[in-house]
Amino acid sequence: MVPSTPARTAGTAQRPEPPQPAASLLVTGDDHLAETVAPLAAAAGHPLHRVGRPGDAEPHWQRAPLVVLGADLAADCLDHGLPARRDLILCTTLPWIGADPTGTSMLWPLAIRLHADHVIAVPEATEWLLDRFTRTTRDTTPAPVIATVAGHGGAGASTLALAAATAASQARRRVVLIDLDPAGGGIDTAAGLASRPGWRWPSLATGTGQLAPERLLAGLPRREGLHLIGPDPRDRAEPEADTLEHLLHAARIGADLVLIDLPRHRTEAATRAAASAAATAVVIGPSPRSWEAAHGVLADYGLHTARIGTVLRGAAVPARRPDPDGADPFDAMDPPVWGRMAEDRRIPERLRRGRLPRRTRRRLDELTAALVGPRHAAPAAERRLARTGAAR
Repeated sequence: MVPSTPARTAGTAQRPEPPQPAASLLVTGDDHLAETVAPLAAAAGHPLHRVGRPGDAEPHWQRAPLVVLGADLAADCLDHGLPARRDLILCTTLPWIGADPTGTSMLWPLAIRLHADHVIAVPEATEWLLDRFTRTTRDTTPAPVIATVAGHGGAGASTLALAAATAASQARRRVVLIDLDPAGGGIDTAAGLASRPGWRWPSLATGTGQLAPERLLAGLPRREGLHLIGPDPRDRAEPEADTLEHLLHAARIGADLVLIDLPRHRTEAATRAAASAAATAVVIGPSPRSWEAAHGVLADYGLHTARIGTVLRGAAVPARRPDPDGADPFDAMDPPVWGRMAEDRRIPERLRRGRLPRRTRRRLDELTAALVGPRHAAPAAERRLARTGAAR
């Protein structure tokens, strides 16, 4: 339903329209290529002007933010004398362009002479090109991703993910929280959003095509800045990996932070989510056997994420130091401790209301900053969090 436009009131100043982004340029006579590229620009909200001759491209060549040049007109553009420029993408529909290790294709010499920044083939590179259009439109970089996973049953990874998302939303940040753990009780219930209308995994999994970031965020169950992607309890359809990648791309462009609650038993969707994360935090409880139970999770996800470490809950203690003569390959990992979650019976109710105490928010924000910050700066922040506790 499209909201009605309010009537203009006499004497009321009208808000000026935001400036429209400059149009990028598509130079090709190949209709199939144009039919593949144009919808990507439209999904990103980026204007795209198509021309079919080098002479028609000349007035826009230097002004366009991006130029996507079809391989069919690459040689003609060189002959026309169009100058070298930045952000030039040489594009073809031939799928074997990426499987040409000897560089014998004529496209490579053309790309060198054109000073092209990239040579791509669609549809294989559609996700990359969509991301490039979106980032050009918004003049932004994708939001960071933090993943949490329970080292064992009842560890509290979902609580950590929801608490970090709630703290960020209270700081007026737009956050997307993705629930990939079918064995959990449902983060939407813990967040007090189970009755809110919005898209959930069954409807999201059956969607086709690209999803604009603003449209995704507008369609999700939400409270203030917190937007939730989770399963419908009546139809717990497991998300496909490709569906997750589409949603994750839109979420990273539309939000300021993305948190993902991973399942302990890794799926293909969870693997791709972990690979996108700046860090994956494994939550460890206070049981004497917690670390033993978490070995498999740490080893499994450690192969698929940029950084992996632990957050201790309650009275949990750090793992024993690795035995240099031990035969267990886990011993060589020695995962760092990034923070601590104190036991607090009031936290579940506060999370349902979306309100955390200031001290708790501050320490969660410190943990989040440590996990998404530059790798070389993380150890000092992590040591500080390990001393103070992340969510006391």
